Amino acid sequence: MQIVEDLHVARLEKRMALSVIQTCGELTSMEIDLPEQDLNISAETSTSGLNILVVIDTNIMISHLEFVRSLKSEDIPGVGRLALIIPWVVLQELDNLKKGKMLEHVRDKAIPAVQFIYMCLKNQDSKLWGQSMQLASQKIYGLSDENNDDRVLQCCLQYQNLFPQAVVVLCTDDKNLCNKAIVSEVKAFCKADLVSALQNLNTNRQQNCVDLQQSKCDTAFQKREGGDANLTARFPNILPDLEKNLGEALSCILETEMKIAFGNLWMEILYLKPPWTLASLLQCYKKHWVAVFGYVVPRSLLATVEYLYKHLCTAQTVDSSTVGILLQESKKLLHAFSSRSDYNGVLPQAYAEVTRLHQTLTEVKSDSGQDLSEDTMVLSESAVCERMEAMTPNLQNCEEKLRSSTHVAQENRHQEIWSVLEGVWNTINLYSAEIFQKLDPNTGTVTAKSSFEEAFLGLQKLIAAVNDILEGIRRILTPSSTFQDIWTLYNFLISNEINNSIQFTAEELYECVSQEIYRERLAVGCCQLAQLEHTIKQCSVSVHMEAKNRGWL
Repeated sequence: MQIVEDLHVARLEKRMALSVIQTCGELTSMEIDLPEQDLNISAETSTSGLNILVVIDTNIMISHLEFVRSLKSEDIPGVGRLALIIPWVVLQELDNLKKGKMLEHVRDKAIPAVQFIYMCLKNQDSKLWGQSMQLASQKIYGLSDENNDDRVLQCCLQYQNLFPQAVVVLCTDDKNLCNKAIVSEVKAFCKADLVSALQNLNTNRQQNCVDLQQSKCDTAFQKREGGDANLTARFPNILPDLEKNLGEALSCILETEMKIAFGNLWMEILYLKPPWTLASLLQCYKKHWVAVFGYVVPRSLLATVEYLYKHLCTAQTVDSSTVGILLQESKKLLHAFSSRSDYNGVLPQAYAEVTRLHQTLTEVKSDSGQDLSEDTMVLSESAVCERMEAMTPNLQNCEEKLRSSTHVAQENRHQEIWSVLEGVWNTINLYSAEIFQKLDPNTGTVTAKSSFEEAFLGLQKLIAAVNDILEGIRRILTPSSTFQDIWTLYNFLISNEINNSIQFTAEELYECVSQEIYRERLAVGCCQLAQLEHTIKQCSVSVHMEAKNRGWL
């Protein structure tokens, strides 16, 4: 962990900041830039079977090289084909670390890491890729080149864009970087948790279920092709009108909710910048669903967003039955947001227009004698399995797959919540170290009144914060604890200045810490906090007399 902390501090102090185009050793001197025809490589992946990309941070290459070797060479049970991604900034840092310029004690660990990557890239190993200088130079996500953490995140986001059907995972032992990644909607895990997290992803299950459902839907819809020509002739503008009204409402909602969530930074964080098309709007909703919209409306509505995107924003032919479902799903999505706000009157108007379109469609189809029973179907979390089970007896295990998928999503949510708790612990550790240094009489800072007074007041805040957290954790860990016992810790998290990015409910926190694995981790954290509390009290006693002499007590 000392190496991780040293690398983190070096990044913070910008001792490891380099220009993107700067080459400084074996790795960055290699010709790994992608040729022009390979830049758009996402299309090839549909037949490649690749479904997981693991982005490796510098601290993992330094501290856990053998683990990286095993990831590359060995198959993980339950995990599909994966590839390791080494960001350009990591190549730069390793080259410099090998020379002993920044952290001399890391040099001996950097040399074998450089050699390992060099041989993989030289031999064009299909399971280890290097981000090219060409890709690293593209500033398309509003992240600063001067911040190496952000450059690692930019690499993750770029590969998410290049490989939309694959899961991109960041592996780093830097908890602060993990927090940044999760806020940026990038899955991030430390080395200890990575393998189990990869096994839980099950990336293919839900997609297979959806594909089967769509195949059955298409078969059923083909029976109505005769009536579709009549519908198109009598009401040709139904889809353009739907897209217009839906786009106007979703653009207003997107801008409003992003501003609420991120303030003045919303444009920098936004996945796709305006002006928007309906396709880009729905892509933004999918991208920011976990961090923003899933807290405003039911999370299950992500299936509605994906359905709208699939049928309104691709080249697929849409028949009358699909149009009916699209109108129903649009109404459901707009109605869900209406409980939040009317968005300056835009939402009620759009909802009324979509309702009118749906009524008109119903009248036209009724006149043409078409069966309307299918069109009243509204997508839900279980609709996929319900329809498939009615058509195919062999798909009775779909419900079990969905339960498994739900469990995976829940576990990922627990990991996100736990990463926030770890972030609070790291913040307290850094803050306490800074306070102790300022109050150490051997540093000479006690002679400076302003510095001592600032540190003394900071010590009092630190004591109060640690006491609150300890009380909250001890309440949770009592054998007879209930949901009411979560509020002490939760109220501290949402109100204290230590962390202002809490985006989970008290119910979710309780659900997380009720799991045995997280209760065990919480017990360890409680012991560590108790030790820190003891150290803080000793420090307080040692400076108490000085504070009294200065008239502060």
